[in-house]
Amino acid sequence: MANNKETATFIVEHIGGQQNVDSLVHCATRLRFKLKDTSKVDEKALKDHPGILTAVESGGQYQVVIGNHVAKVYQEIMDQYDIQAGESSDADDDKSAEDIKQSVRSKNPIAIVFEYISGTFSPLIPALAGSGMIKALLAVLTMAGWLSEESSTYAVLDAASNGLFYFFPVFIGISAAKFLKVNPYVGGVIGAGLLEPSFASLMDVSNSLDFMGIPLIISDYTQTVFPMLVAMAFYHLSNGFSKNILQTRSNYFLCL
Repeated sequence: MANNKETATFIVEHIGGQQNVDSLVHCATRLRFKLKDTSKVDEKALKDHPGILTAVESGGQYQVVIGNHVAKVYQEIMDQYDIQAGESSDADDDKSAEDIKQSVRSKNPIAIVFEYISGTFSPLIPALAGSGMIKALLAVLTMAGWLSEESSTYAVLDAASNGLFYFFPVFIGISAAKFLKVNPYVGGVIGAGLLEPSFASLMDVSNSLDFMGIPLIISDYTQTVFPMLVAMAFYHLSNGFSKNILQTRSNYFLCL
C-alpha cells in the first residue's frame, strides 16, 4: 500500500496541480477539494491508485475518499503545498462571499441545499461520533450490570453524551456560519437564543405568540436542526444586504 506522502503528492498532481486548488478540507474519510477547473482532474488515475478508495465530484466539491487515515494524507498535502485550508481568514471574506453567490447563481436549488447541509454537518461528524460512542458504551455497561443508572459516574457520562445534542442549535449555528462565511459567534448566539430559558418558557404561557405582528411557533428547540439551518440562511442573506445598504464592514453594525 502506498505511503501517505506518496499518496498526497499523487493526488495533487492528478487534480490539476496546486494551482488548480482553491481550498481543501477533510472529513472522517475523504479529502474535499474546491477546484478552479474540474476538467483538469484525471479521475481514472485517482480511482486506480492503491491508496485511494474512490473519487467523485459532489456538492460543489471534488472528493477523494482515503479512509480512516485521511487526516495524515491531508497533513502531508498541507506540508508539501501552499494550499488554502477550508476555513479562510477574515481577509478572504469578500472573495468567499462572492464565491458563494456565484455558486448559488450557477447551481440548481436542490444542489445548493445539499451542499449547505453537507458543509454544515461535515465538521460536526467527529463530535457526533464521539457522543454516539459514549451513549453506546453506557448502554453496554448498564446492560451488563457493570454500571448503575443511579450512579454519579453514569450521570457524568450521560451528560457528556447529551451535551452536543442539547445544544445542537448552537453548534449548527457556528458550523453553518463558517460554511456561509459569516461571523460564527453570531451564529452561535442565534442558536443560544432558541435555548434561552425565558424564551423557552413562553410555550408554557401561550400557544399563540407574535413578534412585531409576525406569528411565532414556540416549541422545544433543543436537539433541533431545521430551524437553525433556515435561520442561518436568512442571516447570510441579510448580512449581505446590510453590507450593501450600510456600505461598511463594521461588525458593530452588521451583527444587528
